[in-house]
Amino acid sequence: MTNGTRINSARRRKMRLKLTTVLTGAAAIAAAGAPPAAAQEGRSEDVVVVTGSRLQRSDLSAPSPTTVVGAEQIQNAGDATIESILYEFPQLAAGNTSSVNAAGGSGVLTANLRALGSTRTLVLVNGRRFVAANGDGNVDLATVPSALVERVEIITGGASAVYGSDAIAGAVNFILKENFTGVEASYQYGQTTKGDGAHHKTDLTLGADFDGGRGNAVVHASYTKRDPVFMADREFSEISLGEVDGALVPFGSSNIPGTRIALSSGQLASLNGVDLTPSGSCTTLSGVRFDEGGVVVPFCQPEDAYNFATLNYLLRPMEREQIGGLASYEITPSVEAYSEVHYVNTRNAYQQAEESFALRTPGHPSGGLVVPDYATNPVLPDPVRQFFIDNPQLFDPDGDGDAIVVGTGRRGVETGPRHYDYERSAFSMTGGLRGSFALAERDWSWDVFGQFQRSRTDETIDGQYSLTRLGLGLDAVDDGSGNAVCRVQILGCVPVNPFGIDSITPEAGAFIATTRTSKEIFERYIFGGSVSGELLDLPAGAVAAAAGFEYRHDEYDFTPGATDLAGEYGPISRGVTAGEYSVTEFFGEVRIPILADQPFFDILAVEGAVRHSDYSNFGGAVTWKVSGEWAPVDWLRFRSAYNRALRAPSLNELFSPTSLGFTAGDDLCDVDFSPTQAQKDLCVAQGVPASDIDTFQQINVGFEAESGGNPNLTEERSKTFTVGAVIRAPFIDGLNLAVDYFNIEIDNAVASIGAQQTVDACFALLDNSSEPCQAIHRFSNGQIDFVSTALNNIGFRKVRGVDVQVDYGADLPQSLSLFGDAPAVQFTAVAGWMFENTSQVVNAPARDCAGFFGGGCTGQTVFGTPDFKATMSVSYNSGPLSVRVQNRLIGKMELFPGVNSFLTEAGLRKYVDLATTYQATENLQLFAGLDNVFDEQPPLLGFSFGGDANTDVSIYDVVGRRFFVGARARF
Repeated sequence: MTNGTRINSARRRKMRLKLTTVLTGAAAIAAAGAPPAAAQEGRSEDVVVVTGSRLQRSDLSAPSPTTVVGAEQIQNAGDATIESILYEFPQLAAGNTSSVNAAGGSGVLTANLRALGSTRTLVLVNGRRFVAANGDGNVDLATVPSALVERVEIITGGASAVYGSDAIAGAVNFILKENFTGVEASYQYGQTTKGDGAHHKTDLTLGADFDGGRGNAVVHASYTKRDPVFMADREFSEISLGEVDGALVPFGSSNIPGTRIALSSGQLASLNGVDLTPSGSCTTLSGVRFDEGGVVVPFCQPEDAYNFATLNYLLRPMEREQIGGLASYEITPSVEAYSEVHYVNTRNAYQQAEESFALRTPGHPSGGLVVPDYATNPVLPDPVRQFFIDNPQLFDPDGDGDAIVVGTGRRGVETGPRHYDYERSAFSMTGGLRGSFALAERDWSWDVFGQFQRSRTDETIDGQYSLTRLGLGLDAVDDGSGNAVCRVQILGCVPVNPFGIDSITPEAGAFIATTRTSKEIFERYIFGGSVSGELLDLPAGAVAAAAGFEYRHDEYDFTPGATDLAGEYGPISRGVTAGEYSVTEFFGEVRIPILADQPFFDILAVEGAVRHSDYSNFGGAVTWKVSGEWAPVDWLRFRSAYNRALRAPSLNELFSPTSLGFTAGDDLCDVDFSPTQAQKDLCVAQGVPASDIDTFQQINVGFEAESGGNPNLTEERSKTFTVGAVIRAPFIDGLNLAVDYFNIEIDNAVASIGAQQTVDACFALLDNSSEPCQAIHRFSNGQIDFVSTALNNIGFRKVRGVDVQVDYGADLPQSLSLFGDAPAVQFTAVAGWMFENTSQVVNAPARDCAGFFGGGCTGQTVFGTPDFKATMSVSYNSGPLSVRVQNRLIGKMELFPGVNSFLTEAGLRKYVDLATTYQATENLQLFAGLDNVFDEQPPLLGFSFGGDANTDVSIYDVVGRRFFVGARARF
């Protein structure tokens, strides 16, 4: 049996088990709110436009899978940010949420449809692009005014032909309230039952008609503040865990207070003047470290590792102010002017343990630290000077009096945690005219609009060290009075000694831990227009058509502070990034009814759309789609669509500078992975000392990954196929069911071989001259320094699966009423199965991560993909009272085949939520809820598979049980 067969066989067994779970639990079906699209696709004579199409329709039939999230569901979710409610739906895979700490960067909360990445998901507000928050063009979901949202429409299966680039996976469209009149005010407070993570959210909406009802204006303001939750305050994340001898044990970073030097067994054997006898237990002797006063002692792994988890955020703090408005005015009976203005200021942060770095002298070819005049350097303690004097064969082989130290790791506990603070101001302004006209006695609608959007993010980093200043401070001389002073007196230099516990004085810490800043600005200009109406009548109905154009210009500028521009942070110093491109697009769409009201053909229709895009940076491209629907009877409708889509590379993918970032990873040269002789030979060819290969062990829990943009990138292209059915069975009144299959493939995908995938690919190829092997850079002691992961059009992505949506509502007997009114119950469910989530890059094997952890499918910067996810609930309504019980399910995940670990699975997780609303008076509504009622804990995966919280924070509920209360007044 092949490896692929085993994987597929295991997946089929898992799917059968999970399908059985859903079917047997149907009596307790629950979803978090408004009925799904299946429940809302009945016929209506109102003319509407559904997300995923620009055609006017006389019903809510959509040829592509569509899920609708209602305003009530959003308002009563109990969360400070809207992304949490969206990620309860299976169509959205793991993404950047409020619980993603360092991997979340500047805190842009993104939507990630079908696990294809946020850059392949288009976020719209009222059917138009919303202000982007970064160079990837991602919309920060925290900038969408949640109190103004009437509903959210989630269309999956590709929408590039309708909306343009970025919609390969689909689109999330926030529809805002219009023509609102009156005053609505709300306040919400929530916190965890452990007393942390408190949040306050206040909203005020004012709306009024004017000029005799010809115009309407709505103004909205909101303030939100959320406190953090620390990893130290949850048992599963308070200590970093690593796998040793078949168990997860405390296993922190080898970048430790005082500094350690990683040495091979041969180097350790050649040391002079050091007692390598450990004072306690020592699983692996991996080098030496500098204790109090600079005394040199053995470094044992994992006994001497540093627990870096304590100060990290498990829930990021946030503060947000929003103000915005919508207005419309009827100029004539057939022409209306409209406008939207949105402004939001958000402040969020992430925090990590104290500075963790390799001591380096920027620009030195060894990649190590130069210690000038080590024999007489006055800033060094006597034990440190003597250590270098006794071991010139390791540190001064050329005898020039300067030591070169490679393989160091330092934890800057003297200067406190690294704190990354982001303030983002986003502004969006839209203005346009829309109306109607008659053409050949048929009504047509038109819309012309312009947009200006600008987002600015200011970053302030405290606690990171300037390697340039470290080098200046280490180059010390005696001033003639027995005092150590810097040889070069610039930048207010203070002597710095990095060797020894608490060796960095407050003055030295202030000198090297300077405040680091940056500024990034994204600007967008859009001008577009469209017309839609009916071309002609056929026996089965009218032929609907739409056409339009759009011009879009995007600009991005990233400017780091002076310390970065001076290269003070060595290989992680950032440079200026600037870029722009424009695109002009023309599109058309048509729906042709073929048969209607015939036996076995209540509806038979086809649709088509085409879009031509002319990009300033890579030329023209055409996307298109065809779709069809067939309803043999009025209660059963089949739908299918095929899309050819594209995505233009983002400005960040094109122009971002090269940088280094730490990631979890396994060095397969490590003896614990039982490398074959061929793999050992490869390790030696890469730089692992031959004398150490049989005992070689990885020192750190990961390595640096080098990444950056590529201005030569071209567009991605995708193929999407969906097929499904919508059922409204007349013999079960109130039951609606939708089932949809999707298959999306992306060629020429912008991708980099992840650091772990690069290492895995190298060891699969066993060719040190291959591209993956050449991307691995090692120190002279064999430890991995960094892995290059540059972006290229080298990827292939494929996802496929099935979504099921169920909705059932019924009236209850009067005897079950609590308030004398006729009671009712509503059951809803949305479930999704991900059959495949395959990624492949050039020279690397394909990797299917659906339902698996480890093996590059999960980790510090990699979000996992469960192969089953469902949200199910039951709601009871009686007069002014509404009560909802919700059950969220995340399927069992298994260890990726071929990965060596005692961890074999992460079990099914079930989260139960309660929420209630009570209409106390005509104008006042009270609401409250309790999420994760049973305080379900996430599975323990350890750092290598789960990241710094020992679990996948993007998938699982990591904050724990929490409550919320609030009130909403409407006048």
